[in-house]
Amino acid sequence: MIPAIRQEKILEMLSSNEIISTDIIMKGLNISVSTLRRDLVKLEREKKIMLLHGGGVKLTQKPLELSISTKLELNREIKEKIALRAVALIEDGDVIFMDSSSTTYMMIPYLAGKNISVVTNGISHVDQLTAYDIPGIIIGGSIKKTTNSCIGPIAENNLRTLFFNKCFLGASGFSIASGITNHDINERAIKSLALKNSCQPYFLLDHTKFGNITLVHVANLDEYPVLTDELPECLKGYENFIVCD
Repeated sequence: MIPAIRQEKILEMLSSNEIISTDIIMKGLNISVSTLRRDLVKLEREKKIMLLHGGGVKLTQKPLELSISTKLELNREIKEKIALRAVALIEDGDVIFMDSSSTTYMMIPYLAGKNISVVTNGISHVDQLTAYDIPGIIIGGSIKKTTNSCIGPIAENNLRTLFFNKCFLGASGFSIASGITNHDINERAIKSLALKNSCQPYFLLDHTKFGNITLVHVANLDEYPVLTDELPECLKGYENFIVCD
């Protein structure tokens, strides 16, 4: 088994247990003590786990959901590269959906002057669309302060009646073990409806999110095209990943 996949399986085992013993991990993965030790040392160095006295292992605190303003400052150049590649996929006359992620937000300046319509649940996105005079619709709903987005039953009901040529979605993490995941069940519902109602969906995920496992599964890793900036070695066999140069 490839080390990266094995390490993700360890994280997956830990995600449903507060503390787990090294013996259980060894038996569950059918690996030797020396192999497990190498994996645990690597995961601890990456601050993903804590090794406890007596042979116990636990996850470090799960990644916090950051505000949209904070996300916009993280890995900005990488996200802009992905955003530019995403914009190149949009055709004249397209109706597109963009969720409230920071990478989709960075697409907006490059959409100026295009003959398109944009639907979004991102409140920050609406301000940006207005600034660049891009026709847009906000789906409305309950306001989530952290991501500055509209979620909940009203947003979901509105979204069910709308259909798109393409949608562009972010996520909190992706891994081989858990697929594409997100912090919020309500935002997952929005993404799922956008995926269902789009002729061609895309996920925009920079490489720093690889290995992050958050609360709720959104999609399988090989289910939709994924635009990223860098492909980990263990994902080289996934043909749906598009690396943005």
